[in-house]
Amino acid sequence: MLSDDPKSDRKTSQNGPPHFPFEEPPFRLSMGLVKIITEEWFEIFDLQERGFQMNEKIRLLANQHDDIFMATPSSSAASTETLNLMLKHLPSTRPDLYERNRETIRLKSHSNFQEKEWSTNLKKNTMHPLDLAARLVQEDLIIMLPPGSKNHKTSKGWWLAAGSVAFPSRWSLKEKFNQPMDIIHAPVPFYKEQIQTTVNNFFDQMPRDEIYARRNWSLYDNSSLRHDGTEQPNKITVKKIDSSNAGEHLWLRVERQTIRKLKGTGAILFTIRIHLRQLKHIVSFDGIASRLSKALSALPPEMQSYKQTDVFADSAQAYLNKF
Repeated sequence: MLSDDPKSDRKTSQNGPPHFPFEEPPFRLSMGLVKIITEEWFEIFDLQERGFQMNEKIRLLANQHDDIFMATPSSSAASTETLNLMLKHLPSTRPDLYERNRETIRLKSHSNFQEKEWSTNLKKNTMHPLDLAARLVQEDLIIMLPPGSKNHKTSKGWWLAAGSVAFPSRWSLKEKFNQPMDIIHAPVPFYKEQIQTTVNNFFDQMPRDEIYARRNWSLYDNSSLRHDGTEQPNKITVKKIDSSNAGEHLWLRVERQTIRKLKGTGAILFTIRIHLRQLKHIVSFDGIASRLSKALSALPPEMQSYKQTDVFADSAQAYLNKF
């Protein structure tokens, strides 16, 4: 979830990669929050990418549901509020993709992009409300409840009460479920010293119904959407990566997160949207290769190890420095 996220470009064109979240050295860990309007809550740009990610999410849920979705009883009200918000928001902002009547929600199909069309009867729905909500969008969804919430054994901060996480970035919902924020982010270098208090205070004081966005990034040696923390960079592939082919073998993976304190329950809803771009595709944007190279250079060793970029950072930089 939270990691390093300097503020930089925001999405301005549907035709290019929407996020390049790195800035000039020196490295610093920050929340990097930007307040956004409701229309920017969920991101739908490339319909071909959307079709692939939506189909992949449904496939993963069918095969690994118990690894992807978890919820405590105390998250029920917040989950219902989340679903109701999304059932109102999505058809109003994207009527080309969503159709809602009193009893059903329908995801429309774009045949050119092979997204599967489906609908569900809301009155007869037996699915957990957050489970259903997450099937409507590319984003993963996480609900955090405040300290001292009913049925939670600890009062040490906001805690993860429910989640549908099909596309984690090297972490597991099973490990983070039912844990407070401080424990969830304990593996992140510099988190405790630099931003833990800031994060906790922001969550406590965040106005209800406002929405904030933030982003983090890393490099991966494959384009898989799901990284549940069990895998390491492929040693064979890494050995083959050099300055001549890093553009083919490495992907920039960006998480675009939104944070919203729900108006009714006061729970916090995280959305997490994955953007993947092959390195060779991002170097065509003015100044981006240089910015990413400098950002890699600025990462402290602890953060390089955490992001697992240390094994191919030199090759990536040598490639980027050609542009």
